[in-house]
Amino acid sequence: MKFIVIGLGYFGSKLAINLTNQGHEVIGIDNRWERVEELKDSITIVMEMDTTSEKAVKSLPLDDTDAVVVAIGEDVGSSILTLSILKNLNVARIIGRAISPIHQNILTQIGIKEIVHPEEATAFSVSSMLQLKSALKITELDQVNVIAELNVPQKYVGHLLESVNIQNRFDVNLVAIKTLSADKLTKRTIFNPDSLLPLGKDDILVVAGKLSNIKKLSEE
Repeated sequence: MKFIVIGLGYFGSKLAINLTNQGHEVIGIDNRWERVEELKDSITIVMEMDTTSEKAVKSLPLDDTDAVVVAIGEDVGSSILTLSILKNLNVARIIGRAISPIHQNILTQIGIKEIVHPEEATAFSVSSMLQLKSALKITELDQVNVIAELNVPQKYVGHLLESVNIQNRFDVNLVAIKTLSADKLTKRTIFNPDSLLPLGKDDILVVAGKLSNIKKLSEE
């Protein structure tokens, strides 16, 4: 997968390095030349750029990227302007970093749907989120394993749990299934679900295992 990470402070650099070490192609961007020099051997590609310039941002391979993460920290103005430019350029997937409730509110108003808070989310959990596109929630257990909540892949809707055979096929443990209650308004959690349970289109799989294995399941 290919990612662009804008803002290489502590959080942004950790995220970019983590994604690079996982084998992804990463373009790391910062407006500080000294920061670019520090990270040139740790990230696939590192470049100095002022991303508040639409002309500069247009030069990036935006159409050939799975996601752009704007991890700019204290410079809220640069963060908002950069995200606005990306939004206006119709970038398919944009993740913004918010450092305060006011900052988050502004990002929401300009149409940024995925917002992370570094004080709550680690670089590893965000890199997991980027790779598991269909994940509703991710909890990291360590640097390899996570617990994730996934929508049932479309191809398995209506199939019995035993025919999907999640554990043997993907080496992933099924922790629980969240399914609609009888009133169709709330969800109930079923632990140790019966193998003859049919999977519904609104069900959520709660699975645990290696991120790479869960990714294979989510892409089915």
